[in-house]
Amino acid sequence: MAVYNTNGFTLSVGGTAVAGIIDATVTLTLETIEVTEVGATDRKHVGGIRSASASGNIFYDQGNAQIAALEAAVISGATVAVIFTLHSGATYTGNAYVTSFNPTIAVNDVVKASFNLQFTGAVTVG
Repeated sequence: MAVYNTNGFTLSVGGTAVAGIIDATVTLTLETIEVTEVGATDRKHVGGIRSASASGNIFYDQGNAQIAALEAAVISGATVAVIFTLHSGATYTGNAYVTSFNPTIAVNDVVKASFNLQFTGAVTVG
């Protein structure tokens, strides 16, 4: 089993890596549809609709074009092109709505922001 570290991780928005990424999570889901027939003793399911979402935390810098694009996408309702590169070229690529962008501050700390993405359409796993 290969073990990878996060040295190669990047989150790109519009083709450019976002500076100051702290952490991120990508979630792929597949809904199932029950197709159990009357009289059957075991439930049966088939694959349904797929979806993907992502979330993460960054150091907030409104002067950074990619961070500003994430923030602005919430207001405009536009999608952003995102690429999560996990390691050695392992990627998740797609277009996503930014469903939330939350700057947070604390006394004697740096300003951070959390974000949530909902992918629309297919996500390419590479």
